[in-house]
Amino acid sequence: MATAAFDTPKLKSYPVIPLVQAGAMSHLKPFVASRPIQKALGFPEELVEDWQAKAIEKMGELLGKYRSLQVYMDACVHCGACSDKCHYFLGTADPKNMPVARQDLMRKIYRRYFTFAGKNFPKIGGCS
Repeated sequence: MATAAFDTPKLKSYPVIPLVQAGAMSHLKPFVASRPIQKALGFPEELVEDWQAKAIEKMGELLGKYRSLQVYMDACVHCGACSDKCHYFLGTADPKNMPVARQDLMRKIYRRYFTFAGKNFPKIGGCS
């Protein structure tokens, strides 16, 4: 009888994922970098007037440059498998910090401005 040329790895216990708690971060606000840091990164010191249009334009530029971004926008099925690896979600247990929730914000813009249905029929299918 043949024997294996390697040792069978031991199974590890499944990681414990904290329960989602609504409002876990309601007492906190986003950390805003100081003006010198913003300037060094090339960000404007104040919010520009047409920031929405510039953000949509930049997303279009990234979609044109990285095909993988478009594939990711179309392929994510909201399974939540990435949540146990996300340090923001693990640290806060806030459902708004789940990768699925964060990515869904980008996906709404993607669907509205960069898909056939969103461009031609924005009121249909939640693209508005």
